[in-house]
Amino acid sequence: MQTILVLITFTIAVAFILKKFVWSPIVEGQQKRTKSVDGAGIKCGKTDCGCH
Repeated sequence: MQTILVLITFTIAVAFILKKFVWSPIVEGQQKRTKSVDGAGIKCGKTDCGCH
């Protein structure tokens, strides 16, 4: 019984570490990508105002 509890706790801890340090940066990196005006990551403000 004690071994099962240790394995469950270890699995939860590993899942938490992976979610925090591996999964979240990947997902955030994909969400923050925006199209730029000139392809270099430069936009005209937060929204494309049409000034280019």
